[in-house]
Amino acid sequence: AAAAPGLLDAAHEYVKIRALSMPTSLLGGVLQAALLGAKDSVTPLVSILYSTIVNVSGDYLLVNKFHMGLKGAAIATLCAQLAGTVAMIPAARKRLLSKGSSLGLLPRWMTNRPPDEITARTFLKF
Repeated sequence: AAAAPGLLDAAHEYVKIRALSMPTSLLGGVLQAALLGAKDSVTPLVSILYSTIVNVSGDYLLVNKFHMGLKGAAIATLCAQLAGTVAMIPAARKRLLSKGSSLGLLPRWMTNRPPDEITARTFLKF
């Protein structure tokens, strides 16, 4: 079946915009799994609620009010994924990291601490 002339261009633009959300999507999935593993099911649920509200609102505004079509839908979904991921970060930091942890991402001279170590006690703390 032949596609409408502008459909492939619109679909290509949609995929390009949605590809920008791949790192956010990956981080969101990891945070969600980690929080569920830490027996926190409320934070991922609230995150999905935020994401849904942002997506529905964004779709309504960008597609219906600003007439952006597929591009607007892609932007709304990208923003929704970002909102959902950002909503999980504070709870993940509080629940999953020890106080003052830098995840080993900062040089030792900046933290004045030995690197974080995962021991059996830390791992089985859940």
